Amino acid sequence: MEFVGKPNVADFLPFLKWLDLQGIKRNMTKHMAKALKIGERFVEERVEEYKLGSQRLRLTKDFLDVMLEYESDGKEGPLKISHQNINIVVLEMFMAGSESTSTTVEWAMTELFRNPESMQKVKEELNRVIGRKRKVEESDMDNMPYLQAVVKETMRLHPAIPLLVPRNSLEDFNFVGYFIPKDT
Repeated sequence: MEFVGKPNVADFLPFLKWLDLQGIKRNMTKHMAKALKIGERFVEERVEEYKLGSQRLRLTKDFLDVMLEYESDGKEGPLKISHQNINIVVLEMFMAGSESTSTTVEWAMTELFRNPESMQKVKEELNRVIGRKRKVEESDMDNMPYLQAVVKETMRLHPAIPLLVPRNSLEDFNFVGYFIPKDT
């Protein structure tokens, strides 16, 4: 998002595009390569779980599990997906949700800093359920009702995306006997 929102000289003087005066294209290429590696690692972790016969994969399937079931070299037919395409789809899914996710996390941290008692309760719950030795996993969320409440309250107070599009009536009209004036 940072690269897209940055003013670029080449947008105003297209004949200078090949120079990349501000290094925007170079930096974007570098950062996209890093992001693609992160997505690839995520996919590879799941592939390793498959190889090890992880029990989690047998209980529930998510989008990535289904995509990996259809993985091939891409030459076997229209229903097969290449490994590279799976990596790209995973990256696109992460990027699509990154802005709203980071906004929600930022607001949650802001609210927790404003409410130290709540922050202490979240920390105690995390230490009790997770400890300091491992990462939080999605399956842990069922055991952390206070953290769930904090996330839900954050999303209620500060929705990342407005739920209703502003609108108003274009003309006066009657609806089920009620008069609705224009511009309301």
